Amino acid sequence: MNRTFHLIRGDLRQVTRDPMLAFYLLAPLLLLVVLRFGVPAGAMLLEERTGFDLAVHYDLILSIALFLTPLILGVMTGFLMLDERDEKLIDYYAVTPLSKRGYLRYRLFLPVLLSVVYSVFILTCSGLVPVRLWNMLMILPMAALSAPVMSLFLGAYASNKVEGMALSKGVGLLVFGPVIAYFIPFPIQALGAVFPAYWSSKAYFTGSASDLPAALLHAATGTLYHILLFRMLLIRFIRKTD
Repeated sequence: MNRTFHLIRGDLRQVTRDPMLAFYLLAPLLLLVVLRFGVPAGAMLLEERTGFDLAVHYDLILSIALFLTPLILGVMTGFLMLDERDEKLIDYYAVTPLSKRGYLRYRLFLPVLLSVVYSVFILTCSGLVPVRLWNMLMILPMAALSAPVMSLFLGAYASNKVEGMALSKGVGLLVFGPVIAYFIPFPIQALGAVFPAYWSSKAYFTGSASDLPAALLHAATGTLYHILLFRMLLIRFIRKTD
């Protein structure tokens, strides 16, 4: 417990020193405010000016927000891991009673917890569309796993924080997953299956359409895909820090 408290205290100190990390931590709350107040106001203005009804696409907007939340938290954690690797702190933790496994357990659990909490708030408090409980429960495992997948991706493929910044910008292209699942007809949209966010969006869309069998299939496949990505990236990260 003392070792965990030490890590938490160090994280809080690092977040208060680095405005970028503080922004990443608060960004999901800002996103929720935009969804709750900005999107409806913008939709109303857009319809008055152009006659375009943005409300019919609220499901797409919400699915993108559900992807952005773990992305933001995963990138934040990835930067922390890159800093700790550059400063040799991971090597230090590896020879303490905490161990490298304990360090990774703590470091990756935090974005999982925050992703679940923020995703629940976005689904229930955005007010864009009504969300069924069973649909939310199918999406949350993928939202929870997306954050550590993003963190490990940065840690496994970036040699330093500068490279991490470049990779984090490239990761933003994964937002095409929900767009492909929403606009591209089947079977061409199956090309989007390589994007993790495709599966969570597909499960959400089919669940919103009350197609429970399809929603369960996409949720199960997507969760398994996230687990495989997590395991692959974890192995690569551990090898890179050995």
